[in-house]
Amino acid sequence: MDKTKIGFIGLGLIGGSIAKAIRQYFSEYEIVAFDKNIEALALAAKESVIDIAVTSIDDNFYNCSYIFLCTPVSFNNYYLKQLTRYLNDDCILTDVGSVKESIHKEVTDLNIGRYFIGGHPMAGSEKSGYCNSRPVLIENAYYIVTPSEEVSQEKIARYTTFLSSLKTIPVVLDYHEHDYITGTISHLPHIIAASLVNFVKDTDTRDDG
Repeated sequence: MDKTKIGFIGLGLIGGSIAKAIRQYFSEYEIVAFDKNIEALALAAKESVIDIAVTSIDDNFYNCSYIFLCTPVSFNNYYLKQLTRYLNDDCILTDVGSVKESIHKEVTDLNIGRYFIGGHPMAGSEKSGYCNSRPVLIENAYYIVTPSEEVSQEKIARYTTFLSSLKTIPVVLDYHEHDYITGTISHLPHIIAASLVNFVKDTDTRDDG
């Protein structure tokens, strides 16, 4: 029986935390990771979180059961095009981006919707990078799942079951609904807060009154 293989494109805070959770619960899985940060790859290999470290997307990504896109949203679409050759009917391609419309559109344009299930773990930290990742970061966190229209129900069920096994709480949403909700409860408050800070800075005076 072939060993289950999981690929990571990006091994920062979120990618590293998911990889560590997988290693914690599925020690027998093979994990291959790509990142531009050589130090992050070296540390992950030293900690035995990953089995294969690569500095370019290559044939090590063949025959993955899951491939996680964990780079910034602006880079995910770029890497999508490089991954198409490594997808097969048993593979689920996913991301962890906080905005879903752009990647879903790119998936449609590349005609790879039957492989894609978007994802957004509602977890994070004020710190960044692999060195700050930890498996408990995603534990008991809501994990939003946004399937493409073409992906099968079997794959959706398999993916949500897998996420549950990592102790997350998967919630399936349409990606439009996801973007509306997260924009309202997450992004909009940040915009308002920044506007208030700028308002105070621009209108504050030295007068105590």
